[in-house]
Amino acid sequence: MLNFALFAFVTSITPGPNNSLLMASGVRFGIKRTLPHLFGINLGFGFMFLLVGSILPLLPEGSMEVLEWVAMALLFYIAFKIATASTEFADPSADEKPWGFFRAAAFQWINPKALMMAFAGATSYGLDTVTGAVIFTLTNTVCASWIFAGAWMRRFLIDNPLRTRILYIILSLIMVATIFL
Repeated sequence: MLNFALFAFVTSITPGPNNSLLMASGVRFGIKRTLPHLFGINLGFGFMFLLVGSILPLLPEGSMEVLEWVAMALLFYIAFKIATASTEFADPSADEKPWGFFRAAAFQWINPKALMMAFAGATSYGLDTVTGAVIFTLTNTVCASWIFAGAWMRRFLIDNPLRTRILYIILSLIMVATIFL
């Protein structure tokens, strides 16, 4: 169980699509408005892990390849949207909103890093899926550090659209890199 918890921690804290999105949201919207996104990742991933661990043996041959191609296309699209996002900071009273709970939870199903984490965790450690899902749900809370980092960086970026654009491009490249890594 300790090895699984370490695996969950390392895979949760390292750069990837979820953490790139959380940092960008922390920069753009701040901590409080990004929390539903974090909770969506935590519970959405835990639920996905539970289902993956339960149905993995039942999936037909080749179904994962189709899902991988769809996920890659969507990640390229989301990376493009981050790279080209407005460099103006969101006004809390504006209509623009960060990702919410359900969107973040649903995103786990097309996130290649999250899928890899779920498949590797469900097949490599011999834990029952409920225990694995609980450990991952709790461990994914470390992703909040990316929100805090984004909110901290906000003060250095707020008056500098060029720096903000560079950060968004770097986060997009990290997201695309997860497709190939």
